[in-house]
Amino acid sequence: MPIALEPNLTFDVWLDTDKDKPIASRPVFIAKTQSLRKQREIHRVIDMIFEDGVKVPDVFDSAVKCLLEACSGWRNMGDHSFDADGIESALNFSEIREILRKVAANQKMSTDEKKD
Repeated sequence: MPIALEPNLTFDVWLDTDKDKPIASRPVFIAKTQSLRKQREIHRVIDMIFEDGVKVPDVFDSAVKCLLEACSGWRNMGDHSFDADGIESALNFSEIREILRKVAANQKMSTDEKKD
């Protein structure tokens, strides 16, 4: 079934550095499935850092906004709320880009990756 017909479908992604943590405590991002249009937008934001004349704070702001749109929440992130302030407090730019790449690929984690 086309992804666009199931807009509430989600999947879990996590940072590569967290893949060996137990599922019960692993920090997880609840990603929304992405249509081609959304995938293009995510990749545009990921690649913004390489554009001539772009200001780094603008790139950071766009990445945070994109993550908020691409995910519906997160788990096991301590006291950090899933909002712009929480993202800026909990993640660095490289981590945001990694999550966005996985979300843009609609990269569901395999059964092996989900194991404790």
